[in-house]
Amino acid sequence: MASKRASSQRTRPHGNATRSIASSGRYAVGGSCEIYGEGGVLVVKTPYEPAFVAALKAHIPHAARRWDRERKAWLVDPAHQAQVVAAARKHFDTVRVQEDLFASPVQSERRILEVRYLGRTKARGGGERTAFAWVNGGWNAIFPESVLRRWFEGAESRPGDAPTLWQVLGIPAGSDEATIKKAYRRMVKQWHPDVCKEADAQAQFLAIRRAYEVLSDPVKRAKYEAGLALAATLPRTEQSDPPGYRAPLRCGLVLAEGRETLGRFTVAEILAWEDIINERGQTLTVSWPAGAERFVEVWV
Repeated sequence: MASKRASSQRTRPHGNATRSIASSGRYAVGGSCEIYGEGGVLVVKTPYEPAFVAALKAHIPHAARRWDRERKAWLVDPAHQAQVVAAARKHFDTVRVQEDLFASPVQSERRILEVRYLGRTKARGGGERTAFAWVNGGWNAIFPESVLRRWFEGAESRPGDAPTLWQVLGIPAGSDEATIKKAYRRMVKQWHPDVCKEADAQAQFLAIRRAYEVLSDPVKRAKYEAGLALAATLPRTEQSDPPGYRAPLRCGLVLAEGRETLGRFTVAEILAWEDIINERGQTLTVSWPAGAERFVEVWV
C-alpha cells in the first residue's frame, strides 16, 4: 500500500495550483486543511479543532490574524506563512497549500495617517500590547506600545513604571528648553479640563503644569534628574498586569512606516507627529468621556 506521506495530488481550487502534504506531526487528529492566497492574505480553511486555534492564537500576533465568519476561515498575514503551515501539519492529516504562495515578502510603506483618536494599549495575543486608532472612519490602524513609547519617550520603558516628568510631557529625557516649551503648549491644549472630557483631565492637566514648572527651571530640573538617577539604582517591583499605556497625544497627522495587514495598517515606526489644524487655525483635541459610545472632538 502506498505510504500516505508519499502521496501527492494536484488540484486547482480558486484557480491556483496546490500541493497536498500529509501531516507528519504526532498531534494530527484527522481532517484536512486548505491554505491559499487571496487579496494579499492567507486564507486558512479547516474543520474546527480547538488545539489548532489555540496554537494559532499563541504564535500569530493578534494584529496578524482574524476569523472571517462569512468564509468560515482564518485570514492571516502572509509574513506568518511558515508558522501557519507548521501548525496545520501538526493538527491535521492532510494540508493542501497553494504552490508559490507569497514567495516575495510584503514590503513596508510610508503613510500619512490622520489619527482622530488613539486608544489605550491592551494585551491582544502572543503577549503584545497594541492600541487601535480611528483613521479614515474606522479603527483602521494599529500602534504597538513599543512604537509609541519609542516616539514619545525616546526609549522603551517598562510597562507599569510610574511616568517621569519627561513622559508626562511626551518627550525624551534630556530634551532642550525649546522642545520642553513646545510640548507643554501642546499638552496643555489637549488636556485642559474645559475641552478634555475624560475623568482624569484635571489631574492630568495639573501634572503637565508641574512637569513644565520643574523641567523649565535649571535648578529644579537638576535636583529632579538626580532623584531619577538614584531611583534607577533601587530594586523595582514587577507588576503582573500593568495598565495599558495611554499616549500623551491621542490625535494628529502621523507620518508612519508599516504594513497593511487584514485591512489595517500596523505601524512599525513613527517618523513625525503634527497637530491637526483646520482652516481657521484651530487645533483638534479629542477625549472619550466616561460612559460615552465614542470619542468627542473639540477645536481650540
